[in-house]
Amino acid sequence: MDGKSTLPWEALKQTGGDIPWPALYEFAAAVVVDPLVVDRLIDLYNQGVAWDYGIEHYEEFYVPAIFALAAPQLGRERRREIGRFLLEKLAEAGYEDEDLLMEVLATACGSMGAEILPLVLETIANEPDEEGAWFHLWGLTELAVKTDDTQIREHVIRACTELLGQADRGEIEPISAINAAWTLASMKHTGSAGLLRRLKDKSEKSYCHGDYADALSLLEGYLHDALPANLWEQPVKEWFEPGWRTARDWYAKKAGQSDEDEIDTARRRAAELTKRFLTSSEAAQLPDELLDDAGFITHKVLEFAWVYAGRRPEELDEPALEEVLTEVFPRKVTAERALFEKIAPVTEALLRWAESEGILANTEGLVMVVHSWADAIVANGMNPRYWGMAKSLYMQMRAAGVDTADEEAVQRYIAEYNLRLMGRKSADRSDLEGFSPPIPIVEQSPKIGRNDPCPCGSGRKYKKCCGSVKKATIDF
Repeated sequence: MDGKSTLPWEALKQTGGDIPWPALYEFAAAVVVDPLVVDRLIDLYNQGVAWDYGIEHYEEFYVPAIFALAAPQLGRERRREIGRFLLEKLAEAGYEDEDLLMEVLATACGSMGAEILPLVLETIANEPDEEGAWFHLWGLTELAVKTDDTQIREHVIRACTELLGQADRGEIEPISAINAAWTLASMKHTGSAGLLRRLKDKSEKSYCHGDYADALSLLEGYLHDALPANLWEQPVKEWFEPGWRTARDWYAKKAGQSDEDEIDTARRRAAELTKRFLTSSEAAQLPDELLDDAGFITHKVLEFAWVYAGRRPEELDEPALEEVLTEVFPRKVTAERALFEKIAPVTEALLRWAESEGILANTEGLVMVVHSWADAIVANGMNPRYWGMAKSLYMQMRAAGVDTADEEAVQRYIAEYNLRLMGRKSADRSDLEGFSPPIPIVEQSPKIGRNDPCPCGSGRKYKKCCGSVKKATIDF
């Protein structure tokens, strides 16, 4: 096989229709037998990420999916070769805050299996920033749970223990070490029990307290509920299609109107329907504790469905609701567990009302499936692996006791964070090659302008990031 003329390369460049699964499977089979195909797919990926922003293309999504499909048939060395490429691109996507691409790349990395763990640890050592791909990379350490390779297990245990030790000594925020805690707990490393117990106590007033408590319970055998499977343990179709659909809908929106116009339209419609819902009999039947947050939840369900899943209120369906409730809410909304516990029942009432108003039809099936997601919504909302970069930083500030409404306090925290980061990098590296910049600090003025860069470092305008914080959410 020459890998040049016999494979359907044009199918990977098409922008119309659905995912070309037959072509992806054909490429996956070719990857197993022809190294030249791997090289050409890597070239195609690099061409895809070089496209102008906003031009519809899917090469950078299809290539990781092809490698994941091929993974079960690949030998150890080929997995390591492909894993090195995927990890490199995962780190690059982290620099660009490409959340969707990071998830696809991280899942494809996981598909390569525990053979790539030395490379994962190497990537973490070279990319020590607690942002970008940090949580994805540390999440991959859970691959060690299912390997019998004693040396790999020992390396992962040592790395995770060292990270938790940094959190215990106050060198990093406890929230940054949660995935390491889950890895050690899942590996039943009883020697880390004391460390987890101390971090659980130290994080008592922070958002990561529940995770440390649950990890300790898992380690000690008191947590009997099955942990959700990692994405890479699921069939490729199941984890790839939702991400691809999100990318497709985003391109469709870009072609129709600007982001600003689309968001403004979605928010106006969400506000209108929320007002009508809150005066309905369905809302009146909600208990007072749910009704207190029903307006906020309703508005965000409708807005997020439109902006992120590409579904107007009349088009709400199961895939869109699953994305919004189990992915977008956890990624975008900063709140206590109690609010995430209210999302499912409020959404169920909203769906029943939408049917009574003729906005949707036959919602009973949707109501039932939303009800079944209740636990997953709460679990994902409390799990840092589901958080976006801005939310992760915001949660770190909250955990550190920073008043996030105080602009000067936010600036001070960012400045101190940068100093800690610079100190660690100076100690860890003898040169600055590949040095990734700390969080940018905006020169403090009496008041941050709504069109100024946000001081949290997200790169977005203040009005589209922390400046739009309402009640318990960060929209960006």
